[in-house]
Amino acid sequence: MKLNLLVRMKDLLDQGMKVEAIRAWGWFVSMLGSHALKNRHLVNDMLKIPERTFTDLDPQVQIATQVAWEGLIDALIHFPMIASQENASPKDNCVQKQKTSTGHGCDVQANGFEKCLKLIMTPLVGIMSSKCDVSVHSSCLSTWCYLLHKLGTFVNELSVVKLVLKPILEAVFQSGPDSKSMWQWNMCLDMLSDMISEKYRDVDYNSASEVSQNLTARISVLGLPISGKYSWKQYPVSWLPWDLCLLEFHLNIIFILITQASTETVTHGNRSSVYVAAMRLFRSVLKGVQLDLKNPSSNYDDIMLCLKTLLRFMKKICEEVDLDSNDSYDLLHNSILFIQAVTRDLEPSVLGSPLYKFALDLKYMENMPSVSDNTHQKILSVFSNAHMDMVSPIAYLIILYFYVIVQLILNTRQTKSIVQEMHIYFKFIFASYDPLESLLTTISLLYRYVQPIYLNIWMGMVQGLEDYMHDSKCNFLLKTESDSTTGLTINHLLSYPLMVVVHSCPTKLALSKTNGSLEECLTSAEKNLLLGHVIDMWKSLYGSLSASQFKCSAPTDFPEDLCSMLSGYLDEYTGRVGSGPDINLTCKDLDLDLVALSGDIMMCILEQIQTSDLVSRKDRSKDTCDYYTSSGISSGLRFSACCINLLWTKMLTNQPNDFVGTSRVFSALACFVSCLHLKQDVLSVIEIIFSPLLQWLTHMETQDKTTNDQLQLLWVEILGCLRRSHPPVVFDSTFLKLHESLLEKTLDHSFLSISEPTIIFWNSTFGEQIKLDYPQNLLPILDRLSRNGKLKLHKRPVLERCHSHADVNNPQHRCRVTAKHNSSSKRVEFVVDTANHREQKEAPLKSKRKRVELTEHQKEVRRAQQGRDRDSGGHGAGIRTYTNVDFSQGNEDSQESQEIRDSESILQILRRAR
Repeated sequence: MKLNLLVRMKDLLDQGMKVEAIRAWGWFVSMLGSHALKNRHLVNDMLKIPERTFTDLDPQVQIATQVAWEGLIDALIHFPMIASQENASPKDNCVQKQKTSTGHGCDVQANGFEKCLKLIMTPLVGIMSSKCDVSVHSSCLSTWCYLLHKLGTFVNELSVVKLVLKPILEAVFQSGPDSKSMWQWNMCLDMLSDMISEKYRDVDYNSASEVSQNLTARISVLGLPISGKYSWKQYPVSWLPWDLCLLEFHLNIIFILITQASTETVTHGNRSSVYVAAMRLFRSVLKGVQLDLKNPSSNYDDIMLCLKTLLRFMKKICEEVDLDSNDSYDLLHNSILFIQAVTRDLEPSVLGSPLYKFALDLKYMENMPSVSDNTHQKILSVFSNAHMDMVSPIAYLIILYFYVIVQLILNTRQTKSIVQEMHIYFKFIFASYDPLESLLTTISLLYRYVQPIYLNIWMGMVQGLEDYMHDSKCNFLLKTESDSTTGLTINHLLSYPLMVVVHSCPTKLALSKTNGSLEECLTSAEKNLLLGHVIDMWKSLYGSLSASQFKCSAPTDFPEDLCSMLSGYLDEYTGRVGSGPDINLTCKDLDLDLVALSGDIMMCILEQIQTSDLVSRKDRSKDTCDYYTSSGISSGLRFSACCINLLWTKMLTNQPNDFVGTSRVFSALACFVSCLHLKQDVLSVIEIIFSPLLQWLTHMETQDKTTNDQLQLLWVEILGCLRRSHPPVVFDSTFLKLHESLLEKTLDHSFLSISEPTIIFWNSTFGEQIKLDYPQNLLPILDRLSRNGKLKLHKRPVLERCHSHADVNNPQHRCRVTAKHNSSSKRVEFVVDTANHREQKEAPLKSKRKRVELTEHQKEVRRAQQGRDRDSGGHGAGIRTYTNVDFSQGNEDSQESQEIRDSESILQILRRAR
């Protein structure tokens, strides 16, 4: 046979009868059968024939060669091991397959089986990698499927998969998909899908016919039916449930699909179809992985290897994205879907377990500034993640998700759909994993990005957190009320919008896309719309937290810490823009976004304190004498003072003075002040709002009418809360000295709406005092107003001396006031005071007035005076006294009382007599 047949086949090739020659070669190999393994030299000589026909340019010759190549497959893939495996039970097959990757693989190499496979696969891979006719590729895939069929269950071994499956699948998926190659994509995708799904499919391994029936009438993953001519159904493959050693193979093939679909030569429609197909395969892989993770027999090393392989795959598809391509959005969005699939489909107890830690080896984490270089993140340094830190799988995925979201937002204006997807994703994260750890991980990343466009990420987080709180009744907040970390995390989440606007307001930072930053600023309309959504979500989240009775380490820490943090950002801004004559030069482009956002936040905080803290404190004060100062109220007032200072800065930058936010801020503050009644709170208003309020009161001439109206209302409410304070405020010289600047401006204000309420306030407070030490600055104003009769300096007791000067000076005598029959007049009499003389305690108190009979002249005077009283309706004006002339007749030693017109002075005397 060697001397005759081989020579004649070579002659046929030389004569151009290539098809006949290769057919004869196929018959010859089939006749040799298993004896070919024993005659290696003969086989090597025979292989020279197909070497010439495989590379022939005639498709018919190539197809005939591939058909003949199946004879070599029959000859080389034929030994008792294959037959014994096919006759084994499914359980035995699984056990044998799992052992192959260890000791059995060495036997395969010893028998030369691996060399045989390489020999068979080399020309097939070459054909599929070259640009041949479609019919040639079809014939080649048919031969390949025949090889898979002949391998039996041995096709599931890792070494066989690497030699037989991997090269062909890579060759197919690295070209196209287009109209010519779509059919082979469909066939390979269906074969791969069937292989993966075998992991969780209940199949009778003893019946090859049943396997064939399960594959009939299949529809390709790309959605197109497979032609029966090129279908691999005629050669069913004996798939077995795969183990974790094949996970990396499946993921590598899926990565090839994604990479090829992202090339510029692929149409948008085909790209979308491939992405869908890749996702379906990936979800199938995750379903099989989930079975292994739940399997009690899976050990720690297996799980670690599985998770490491998955995370490495996720890193590849997220980082190896060409951001400069026109279709980068599709690839980024597809990466988001893959991360979501892993997060949802795998066991939360595994992904969130602290037992499994992996190095944070992401490239973008290596290039990010460290915490020490980021002043906005110093306070979060304890919770920040740095490059190569050891983190849990879910933390790794969240950080990766955040990176892709940042790139996605920078490369598209379709932020609404992105925010909605983040909303759903973060809601699932908070509900399925440790919400505090997830929130900390995300916020530590969020504070590295301080541009307005990243507020979209903040909105997605807030929506997810709020939905989670509503569904779970905020259990994680309530059960960690003593944990300062929770309060710090929530406060940073609420402070982020203001921090972003503060640090993007003075200088419009232009950042490039290449370094992951914003290349151009948002348009005015986009910015206004974004800010409106942010304000609404901020109010909603703050209201939800307040309604859930969220606490930090003490009942009042939450609003106090939050307001302190917010005030710090505003103080930082006002300090940065400067003051004085150069302020216009340093902040000409000041945006009103900061004013609007801070004003709305202030109003929300004050409203919440007004409806919760003040009401509860008012109820407590009715039953107890608890007059403590609320830290929430004080911190709210301090933040309000910062907002008023910010408005003042806006006015100095020549911004429009009719900004509606100014009047709204004063209106909200006036409403808040109107609810205060405790002395400590009232004094806090004057102490905290004093300085910024004085600036505005001093320049009311430059403001619009709406702002001035609300400013007047605020001032009137402040004066009102001072008068109704409980316990009462002591309007003494010390209090007057502390607020002389404010009174100096308001008592003589150019606006009557300010000065008149202030004068009325003075007359009812300081004007009722007996003695005051007036500050030097107030003397000119008080002098002018008192001489004009508008202002009462103080209250003096009007008490004229009676008949005996000695009696008045006698410390043993006091005045007694008795009412006369005329209600408008009073009688003042001297009585003996025995309270201060203990030696007279036992003596009876028999102080009697000596009444002397009046003369006729004195009676006439008295009747005349009483008549004038009646003529004036019993309400005579002024202070009436009897002179010595009126009572000169008769007894000069008689003592008669003086009539006191001022009832308030009489009450004052009565109080002192007690």
